[in-house]
Amino acid sequence: MNGSPEGSKWGRVAVLLSTLGASGWVGATPLRLDGLLAVNDAPSPCQGVRVRVFEGSRLRSEATVLPSGEVKPVGAAAKAPRFEKGRAYNLQATCVSASGTFQNSELSFRAEGRTVMVVFTKAGFQFRRGGLGY
Repeated sequence: MNGSPEGSKWGRVAVLLSTLGASGWVGATPLRLDGLLAVNDAPSPCQGVRVRVFEGSRLRSEATVLPSGEVKPVGAAAKAPRFEKGRAYNLQATCVSASGTFQNSELSFRAEGRTVMVVFTKAGFQFRRGGLGY
């Protein structure tokens, strides 16, 4: 451990917990882990990750995930993406960077109650699947 909370696993846990709080998932509201979640694992060249959510070939929603943990839906009446158990989804994501870093990633899955984490890394970002939420 280097003494810096940002570099330790506890720093990552703190970011994760603050992300849950910023998303309105604490208190009396039940914890819902069937959507997008940001995890800041390392300083990333990505200022955000733009994620497009497809169900089949139909675009269902779009959001920008920020390293601060915020998930910002795109569009006037847009809501944060949520996944319905049993349905098949395809996520297409692009790193938004001022430094010219370019990265695309794609994830296809059948929803089973696990969250999809956008993990910010020093090389850009990764998709990871979380634990069961329902």
